[in-house]
Amino acid sequence: MFNPTDLKRLDRHENYVCCSIQYPNAWYLDKAKADEPLFKDWVVLLITPELLWEKETLFCQRNAAAGLGAGVQGGCEAFKSMFAECTRGAYGKTFRRSAKQLQSCPTDQQAEVMIMDAVPHGAIIGVAVVDETQARNEVSRLRIAKVKRQSFKFVVAPTLFDKHELDKCIKSGTLPPEHPWKLGRK
Repeated sequence: MFNPTDLKRLDRHENYVCCSIQYPNAWYLDKAKADEPLFKDWVVLLITPELLWEKETLFCQRNAAAGLGAGVQGGCEAFKSMFAECTRGAYGKTFRRSAKQLQSCPTDQQAEVMIMDAVPHGAIIGVAVVDETQARNEVSRLRIAKVKRQSFKFVVAPTLFDKHELDKCIKSGTLPPEHPWKLGRK
């Protein structure tokens, strides 16, 4: 079941899927989870980086809704701008890269990559979950939906679901803890 988390789409790119680089926008994820009364279990889809180079892919060095999508652009320079030494973010805040910040992460953790129409099933290379119990639950859900579980690699990565812990890791240059999960593991 598709249940959109952003009905307003202030970025004015309704036919795009909003994604992020390296780690999820945990600030938005936290808000979406709090606003969702029905679905309580969330996953982070890990997708192939090849989608970055599709000609329709767009980039924004901050949350794309800012300025009604005025900062959304395509091309290599737009991608590079996500890693600028400083960017202007929400509420007029300026984000500066520290020497320790993970180089693979955009300067503003709410920077967006926008994929046109949909993320193809084959582009999903993994599913991050908060713990092993959730991994087992998600495998059961896939079985019920008649989706081959073997299509997905599961990763237990609790820090991806905690905006404050993820922020600390990114800013300190520390990779958040994660480990692969396999069915039958306890």
